[in-house]
Amino acid sequence: MPIEIFNEQKIDINTNLVKSILDEVLKREKENGIVILAFVDEEEITRLNAYRNSNGPTDVLSFNYDLPQLKGEIYVCPSYVKENADEFKVHFNEEILRVCIHGVLHICGYDHEDDESRAKIMFEKQEGYLSDFSESLDKIS
Repeated sequence: MPIEIFNEQKIDINTNLVKSILDEVLKREKENGIVILAFVDEEEITRLNAYRNSNGPTDVLSFNYDLPQLKGEIYVCPSYVKENADEFKVHFNEEILRVCIHGVLHICGYDHEDDESRAKIMFEKQEGYLSDFSESLDKIS
C-alpha cells in the first residue's frame, strides 16, 4: 500500500483507518509510490520546518520527492493539531484527518502558498475529501 505510517508519538489513533483513507485519496488522485506519514513532536517538526526557512512548529509539513518508489514524506505534529482543533472549535479527529489529507494533497502537487486560485482548488479538494470520509471521524481515535 502507498501510505506507511509511523506513530512515533504513540498517539491514540487508528492508523489502519487513517492509512486506508489516505490510500483512497492517493488512488483518486491517480498517484503511485510510497508516501511516509510520521507523527512527531514539536521539537522534531520545528527542526524539519527549518528546511523551509521557517522558525517554530507547525501542524503539518510535506516533502515531495516524486521519486519512482518514494513519492514523499508527511510529518504531523499532534500537539499542534490539538491546539488548532481547540482554536477552531473542531474535534481533534477532524483536524488530524484534515492535516493528513492536506499533506497528501501537497505530495500530489497541490499548493496554496503563492497563488490564490490554486489555494482555492487545494482547500476545496481538501474539505471535499474530509467530507467524503466524515462518517469515519468518530473511529479515528
